Amino acid sequence: MTGVQAEALARRWGTSVRTVWRMVKAFRHHGSIRAVLQRRRGPVPGTGLLDDVVEAIITDSARTWWKATENATIAEIHPSIIRECAARGLPHPSRATVARRLSVLRKDPANFSPKVATKLRDRSRLVKAPYTVESALAVVQVDHTIADVFIVDPASRRCIGRPTLTIAVDVATRCICGICLSLEAPSSLQVALWLENAISPKRVWLQSIGLDVEWPVHGLPNALHTDNGREFHSAAFRGGCDLNGIDTIYRPPATPRFGGHVERLTGTLMRRVRLLPGNTYSDFLKARPNHAEEKATLTLSELGSFLVEDIDNYHRRTHRSLGKAPLTAWEHYWGGHFEGPRLPKDAARFRLDFLPLQRRVIGREGIELFGMKYSCEALSHEIDSGRKRVVRYDPRDLSRVYLEQPDSPPLSVPLRDPAMPAFSLWELKAIKRSHVPARLLEEPEILRRVFSQVGEEGSDSSRLRRRRRAARREAWRSIELITDASVPNTSLQATPNVE
Repeated sequence: MTGVQAEALARRWGTSVRTVWRMVKAFRHHGSIRAVLQRRRGPVPGTGLLDDVVEAIITDSARTWWKATENATIAEIHPSIIRECAARGLPHPSRATVARRLSVLRKDPANFSPKVATKLRDRSRLVKAPYTVESALAVVQVDHTIADVFIVDPASRRCIGRPTLTIAVDVATRCICGICLSLEAPSSLQVALWLENAISPKRVWLQSIGLDVEWPVHGLPNALHTDNGREFHSAAFRGGCDLNGIDTIYRPPATPRFGGHVERLTGTLMRRVRLLPGNTYSDFLKARPNHAEEKATLTLSELGSFLVEDIDNYHRRTHRSLGKAPLTAWEHYWGGHFEGPRLPKDAARFRLDFLPLQRRVIGREGIELFGMKYSCEALSHEIDSGRKRVVRYDPRDLSRVYLEQPDSPPLSVPLRDPAMPAFSLWELKAIKRSHVPARLLEEPEILRRVFSQVGEEGSDSSRLRRRRRAARREAWRSIELITDASVPNTSLQATPNVE
């Protein structure tokens, strides 16, 4: 380009010849028309007019305050900046200028304590795309929640608290594999009861509770995706998974989004539960309704029936992510697989594999567990004072324990005294709290007398707890022993075992 052409362009653009030559140089350097686009007049965005020392004072003051407490605002930070500037003989920035700087500094995790910095990094971390699973039962997500509704005792119709719901969803088909609703706290037993319901065909169980619905989902999962709850890291759970060829996948701590499928499904079910009398949360008020306990009318079994019917409706609705109903996705997948879902070879052994366990030495007096003695004739061949053995127990029924054997089914070992009454772990713990001497725990008549008094003590402030204990006692007396109960019936009729 010649000087004449540059002057012509300067007149055409309304600028100086020097500016034209600067644009030509930029164009030749970058090779793009973007180089000659006129920028907005004024300072470059992101640059400040404050002295570098004043900028450093603002940053240091903000960082000092936020390291001590992340709740510090401009009301606390600005005066400290003014004092520091005055001490150095510098003009202090205005409040508005400091406010603009603080809005930028708040986004930098380096200005905060490690705990707050971690939270800030989590907020700015990209969320990975959800993983996809092609095969049914390849990955099953499991979670516990406290149901948002109070329930009542079926006999007295008085409130006995809120039950625990364990639920699992198959990631590939979005079908609900199984549920367990009980007054148990999340524990190894709760997981075992849920697994019984999840892996077993449910037709007989559904008929037994009077429901005419279709729930064909069953079978052993290839992997269970869980949070980091203690019950999912217990020896019973991990050992049971290993024995039955089930992999375990744990979410990173404090990241519920990694279990998004089951978390979202649980939220959907709880919104439905909040329509019931005795619900404990109002979506409109964003708070707990007043006197929610007094409005409770449903029993545990009635709430379970409501959830099963709602799950049936969910299975038949078109799922937005799948583009079809979960039940349809399940049937389409297994329609092309002649072998069907994988099932355990021995349902009774599978149940025992997930029960809580203790390691005990087999002595001449048998097995001692929770201060009670267990013995039988078959145990005489297992005596070995130098080695601890795996002993499993059902917290709902401590009348017998199960000794693991390497090459044969577990050995069922009853209490040494056959006259001892049936009792649960929570009853035994309540007895020990009542200061009954240990030497009297093996006296059948004394134990029966104490059982009849368990839960009667307490002040008015523990009224709900006493009702809950009474409901657990009645439920325990009415159900079958776990060794005789069918697999489906055991799951939703779990005997309460929490304080």
